[in-house]
Amino acid sequence: MRIVMSILALIPLMAIGAVFVDGMGTEWFGTIRGGIEATFGITFPSPQNRLYYLSKMAGASALWILIAAFWVNPLRTYVRFDLVEFKKLLGAAAIGYAFLHFLLFIASYDFAAGRIAGLFGTHLALGAGLAALLVIAIVPHVRAWYKLLYIGIVLVIVHLLLGYRELTPPHIAAVTLLSLGLALRLIKR
Repeated sequence: MRIVMSILALIPLMAIGAVFVDGMGTEWFGTIRGGIEATFGITFPSPQNRLYYLSKMAGASALWILIAAFWVNPLRTYVRFDLVEFKKLLGAAAIGYAFLHFLLFIASYDFAAGRIAGLFGTHLALGAGLAALLVIAIVPHVRAWYKLLYIGIVLVIVHLLLGYRELTPPHIAAVTLLSLGLALRLIKR
């Protein structure tokens, strides 16, 4: 089962890789792409800013895997559905995708430190997202700080709410699931 969970956690990375390779103009991938589109009736996206689009894909992957990891304890407590053995795997995958999200975002601005610092100065959502990444990545390694993980979840919610001009149904669902999971964890304590 652990192998199955590992493979499932890598599916978003394969999709990110496919979109990345698709924009490079490689002939062999164009053939594969045409076959996939003809067989399954799906189309690959052709974004203007490919790195920014990949950053959003990595961010969405990190978010939904984080939600899955965050819901492991409430599911075990209230429904007796035990996935505790996969919590660390899911958490590590979420942190990995969040770091990739951050790295691709910085790359989409050509690693221009001044421009990126200006963005962090004017957009609170970026600071909240970076703080959430740091908190969620560091806190689980120090047992005494474990309750600070809830602050990381709140920072993720702030990052979601302030990071988009309009909230779409997936954003609302993510904020709802994170908030409900946070409430259920705090009620249990």
